[in-house]
Amino acid sequence: MSMGSRIKQARLLKGLSRTELAGLLEITPSAISNYENGISSPRPDRLMAIIKELGVDANYLYQDEVSGISSEEPMPAISDYLKKYRALDERGRETVDGVLDIEYSRAVDAAKKGST
Repeated sequence: MSMGSRIKQARLLKGLSRTELAGLLEITPSAISNYENGISSPRPDRLMAIIKELGVDANYLYQDEVSGISSEEPMPAISDYLKKYRALDERGRETVDGVLDIEYSRAVDAAKKGST
C-alpha cells in the first residue's frame, strides 16, 4: 500500500472527507486527492501537519515505501533500534537523523564511485 493509500485510509478511519481534511490543513481538496492518488507528495511541513491531523505515525505512512532493507538484518535488531529512537527526545532524534544523513550520503557516494 502506498503512502497516498495510507493517507486516504487514515482519513477515512478518522471520518473525514477530503474537503474536511483540506480545511484543517488550509489547502485545497484537490491537493489531498493528489496526495492520495500518488500524483504528488506533500512537502515535509505539510506531511507533518497531515500526520498530526490524522493522528498517525510517520512509520505507518511509509511502512511499505521503505525498500532496501537487507534480509540479512534480523528484524529484532531493527525493532530494537526503532524502540530506542522513539524513546529519544527531539534533540536526540535530530542528532540521530543528522548522523544518519551524513553516513547515508557517504555510503551513496562510495557506491557511485565503485560503480563507475
